[in-house]
Amino acid sequence: MTKEDNKNRNQNHRNNYQKFDKLFVYGTLQQGLSRNDILKGLQYKKAILPNHRKVSPPSLGFPFIIRDKSSQVSGEVYFGVEQSIIEEIDNIEREGFLYYRILVKVKINDGNELEAYTYYPSDYLIQNYT
Repeated sequence: MTKEDNKNRNQNHRNNYQKFDKLFVYGTLQQGLSRNDILKGLQYKKAILPNHRKVSPPSLGFPFIIRDKSSQVSGEVYFGVEQSIIEEIDNIEREGFLYYRILVKVKINDGNELEAYTYYPSDYLIQNYT
């Protein structure tokens, strides 16, 4: 997926926000970690993102995900995430520079699959830290 594809996809998702109020997190936004305060009080379930793996470069200090058909990423899906919270997280994650917010299909503990936003790394992160 090119940077332009990501931008177009992201813009489409912003325009259709009301349909997608779920957020899959796999790093510092998870329960008990440094940036989870922004999601406090929201319902969440443990979830898995198939066909991806988490990369945690020590020099970077935070993780990102990349496609990998032989792996999966454990995380949490938050429900009822308001647009104002998404926008605040976009700022924290430097959406458009470090990450792009995209829709992915995740599996929750009961086996159901659902769509949720997640933050996917930009070309900059992939090229410089993988």
